[in-house]
Amino acid sequence: MENTISITFGRPKYGWLLVDFRHRDFDLEFDASDALNNPVKELFNTIIGLDDNETKRVTWWCEPGAYFFDIFRTGKNFTLIIA
Repeated sequence: MENTISITFGRPKYGWLLVDFRHRDFDLEFDASDALNNPVKELFNTIIGLDDNETKRVTWWCEPGAYFFDIFRTGKNFTLIIA
């Protein structure tokens, strides 16, 4: 399916979680820290609780930087911007 997104998680180790995000030919793999938040719980709560025309951010801390997943919903459609 053209709009399929896959997020696979590795086994947590010492506060780090391997995240493998894929969409079409795009593959982003990184180790996320649980030091400041629980990004898996944030992602779940964001997708389940996102209202129409609302944007929420999920932060994946990588030390020293971070990835930000900004998720926007319009009806049944979701838009994801990764920064």
